[in-house]
Amino acid sequence: MAFSTSWSQYNYHVFLSLRGKDTGKGFGDHLYTALEQAGFHTFRDDDEIVRREELDIELQKAMQESKLFLVVFSKDFASSTWCLDQLVKIMDLRRRSFPHHIVVMPVFYVDPMLVSDQADSYAAAFASHEENSKEKAEIWRAALREVSDLGGMVLQDGCIRYQAEFVQDIVKEVRKKLNRPIVHTPSHLIGIESRIADIDLWLQDSSSVPIGIIYGIGGVGKTTIAKEVFNLSLDRFEASCFLPNIRETSKQPNGMGFLQKQLLNTVLYDKNVKVNNEADGSNKIKDAIGCRRVLIVLDDVGHLEQVNMIVATWDWLYKGSKIIITTRHKRLLKDDKICRKFRIEELGDDESLQLFSQHVFGKANPNDGFMEHSLRAVKYCCGIPLALREWGTFLSDIDISEWNNALDKLEAILHNGIFKVLRVSYDSLKDDLARRLFLHIACFFIGMESDYVTKILDGCELFAKAGIQDLVDRFLLTIGENNRLIMHPLLRDMAREIVRQESPDDPGRRSRLWSHDDSISVLRENTGTEAIRGIILNIQVSMSHEFEMKALQKMRNLQLLQLNYGKLKGNYKYLPRSLIWLSWHGSPLKCMPSCLHLEKLVVLDMQRSSLKHIWHGTKFLPALKILDISACHSLITTPDFSGLPCLEQLVLEDCINLTEVNESIGKVEKLVSLNLKGCRKLRKLPSTVLMLRQLKVIVLSGCLKLDELPHGLDKMESLKVLQADGIAL
Repeated sequence: MAFSTSWSQYNYHVFLSLRGKDTGKGFGDHLYTALEQAGFHTFRDDDEIVRREELDIELQKAMQESKLFLVVFSKDFASSTWCLDQLVKIMDLRRRSFPHHIVVMPVFYVDPMLVSDQADSYAAAFASHEENSKEKAEIWRAALREVSDLGGMVLQDGCIRYQAEFVQDIVKEVRKKLNRPIVHTPSHLIGIESRIADIDLWLQDSSSVPIGIIYGIGGVGKTTIAKEVFNLSLDRFEASCFLPNIRETSKQPNGMGFLQKQLLNTVLYDKNVKVNNEADGSNKIKDAIGCRRVLIVLDDVGHLEQVNMIVATWDWLYKGSKIIITTRHKRLLKDDKICRKFRIEELGDDESLQLFSQHVFGKANPNDGFMEHSLRAVKYCCGIPLALREWGTFLSDIDISEWNNALDKLEAILHNGIFKVLRVSYDSLKDDLARRLFLHIACFFIGMESDYVTKILDGCELFAKAGIQDLVDRFLLTIGENNRLIMHPLLRDMAREIVRQESPDDPGRRSRLWSHDDSISVLRENTGTEAIRGIILNIQVSMSHEFEMKALQKMRNLQLLQLNYGKLKGNYKYLPRSLIWLSWHGSPLKCMPSCLHLEKLVVLDMQRSSLKHIWHGTKFLPALKILDISACHSLITTPDFSGLPCLEQLVLEDCINLTEVNESIGKVEKLVSLNLKGCRKLRKLPSTVLMLRQLKVIVLSGCLKLDELPHGLDKMESLKVLQADGIAL
């Protein structure tokens, strides 16, 4: 009989513990002999053996060197303090093994309920024990309850089955358990105990839901945690199987068939099982796992169809069976009645530093002189174990004098190992629209309010509301405080690296420009191309950057332009008609040029600009939803709004010299919000606002000279918020 070399440190395959006079003279001998004949080197401990000090030392050594503990529970097992003490030691050894390679296999020569409930002869034995020591009796009781939860093989007194047959069944089960593969886990599992505690409790509860979903951001340790709980729980189930890399394997020719065959081979302990097709595989899996208590891990699942091809339905699972699924998709399985969800959070600061230090220095804390650099690396990794391991390994061979340069490089270009893992989430997005949405947000809109961004990206025909929710479900995005979009820095850098790789040496041929230097270079050198869909450039107020309008001429597909505090000279006809979002804080323009044709523009943000007039006459902007002219101190009056049929938000906050609002405001039928806060010289609000049937919010706070409001304003049915503190009324 051949066994895995990973168990070579164990001198004994089996440690046999029993009370011989309970089971009859022959049973213990037959079982020991059968195990040895099957090739299992077995240490036998029988409480009938006369104890000597040398034997006790040998016994303790044998326990430390045994892989599987076979404990036979008989009628008077509990009356033997030796057996009970031995059980406590065995269960303690099982708990302390890390990971739990130790297997404890109960064999019940009595009804298992007698053991778990300590009834009948067990109750009588404990009544006697408690007279001597209640404290020790409780320790023994706890050990009996714990071992009973593991399940086991049962032969009650009076059973018509032959003991010889039962012995052979035990040997077969031992063979199965000793041949179960322990899946490899990385070294230095920092913080693992707290993250698996709830999962372990769920696994132990046979009455709980059968499916467990382990979900979280890529690289956070979902697979590692699934491996750990798998290793810890092997001996609780009749059969178990860990199927790795479901997402990638399923993409291969006959990939699902391969996974089905792998599951059947492992669960049935039969490498000769054949799968003719996927339907045949599903039927055979149903038969195989429908009649036994199994633990199955489906690792890295991309979509529900991959699960269904392996485990077609849940209702025929054997009682107590558990299926663990790891995924990056929070809503992979929506039915909470059959699944329990476990989110894996990022490591805390102390845990991150410890994991990083283990990979760099081989200990829990940085070497002297390395703390500042280590904290910088840890801060960038933001609690992602994958990144901490990759960075730690990379930096472990680098002298401290080179760390600053190495960290600069790692922050500028995402480490390839991290990039590959994180990119899986991007590649799994359902279509090109979803990928474009993700890249737009990563490059331009992190930290912005979700509804604001949704309007812009809907203008780009990216179905933003549903798309953003999908990104949230896949842990590519988070909605934070004040409804703002938050993205993990490593995911942001992964997205930007995807864009950078479109044209590593020529920024003008990339789809998006967010880097200050790249944007300046492309605009100054006029190297932009039709590939560019978005540019952001935030220039400090104290700096002066002027660009030729012709620099935008070749950017025919430009949709997103932020040019805060920049200056443009030349003919404005070159401003692309494709623009959806124009953010130009601090614009030097006195009035928007009449030659602008921005029929697709959804957001016009001209805060803190030099505008005296927004535009002359009527400007037709059929798609415009948000017009923000805040803090334009030269603005005295507003223009004709009748060419803005879709305008929803008008922001004129802190236009301190604004004296009036054009009466055409009443023609903006879709206006929802009107913000005039801080318009200190505004004297009157036109009565035409009463025509706005969708207006919900009016902000007039700080309008110091406003001494009159339209009659009936307070009776507008649509109006929900009217802020008017500090006005002259």
